[in-house]
Amino acid sequence: MLTIRLRAFGGPDALVCEETTRPIPEPGEVLIKVACCGVCHLDLILRSGTRSRVSLPRTLGHELAGEVVEVGAGVRDFDAGDRVTVFNFQACASCEDCRRGRPSLCRATKGDIGQTRDGGYADYAVLLASNLVRLPSGMAMDAACFAACVYGPPYKAIRRVGDLKPGQTAVITGASGGLGLAAIQIINALGGRSIAITSSAAKVPLLKERGANEVVVSADGNFGEDVRALTNGRGADLVVELTGSPTFAGTLRSLAPGGRCAVVGELHGNPVSINLGLLIIKEFRIEGVQSASRDDLCEVLEFMHANKIKPEVWRRMPLQSAAEAHRLLADRQAVGRILLVP
Repeated sequence: MLTIRLRAFGGPDALVCEETTRPIPEPGEVLIKVACCGVCHLDLILRSGTRSRVSLPRTLGHELAGEVVEVGAGVRDFDAGDRVTVFNFQACASCEDCRRGRPSLCRATKGDIGQTRDGGYADYAVLLASNLVRLPSGMAMDAACFAACVYGPPYKAIRRVGDLKPGQTAVITGASGGLGLAAIQIINALGGRSIAITSSAAKVPLLKERGANEVVVSADGNFGEDVRALTNGRGADLVVELTGSPTFAGTLRSLAPGGRCAVVGELHGNPVSINLGLLIIKEFRIEGVQSASRDDLCEVLEFMHANKIKPEVWRRMPLQSAAEAHRLLADRQAVGRILLVP
């Protein structure tokens, strides 16, 4: 089979195309024929070597969907022919965080696809059965493969933290990225009003076309007054913070009394300041959001399928073009997602 291997950390050319032997699933594992695999910014970080959990050699790719070919001993939940997608970590189920229903906080995860276990940059992948979720009937593979990584975090931000109701207003920072476009789709499906924040005037038509009710161009991150003007001075019920420190001051200024801020992304790792008096008086809620769990993913898949939500796929490329896909993503040329298709 064809496999893209990372044998040494480095630039895009560190991704090497090889012929390898098709793996055989061991107990608890499932062999999947990969239909498609998304290229994620995390893949670029892993390839560079800045994430120490990656052991070499490694096959990247945690945004995959495909068809079950063979199951290992002890696997009861899947059969050959099942259409599946994945979430890229498996919590231990026994630590304190797992026991209190917060598997995303588990620090004893296993099966981290593309990090400690080979992923979807290949014709076939062997994965733990516990990392798999069956697709809703009729759901397209190229939509399902993005459910966990692209739609999972904004879905948790909007449904869990935001508890967004029809007619309420949600602001999305960094709205033109993959997660931002997903957030707009989710807000629209829930009957909310979306205000997209972008630093580029050139991206306004794209965001309008993708369903944003309003678009604010803010190069300096001070968009709070703009949001208040669009909400008759009240502010937004929710901000989905995808940028982090560069926009956080504007985010707090945007919030209505009792508003919620779901922090999903942080671009620079810089500290931010918060006026605690304002936090108390306005009763703001600020909460971090990580990856989707297995239960989250099942809910996201059903939500996407029921609401006919489809990811914005910018380009489909063959496996052999994995290095070029990494270059395009690093150069910020992609508008939407890149798919590798065996």
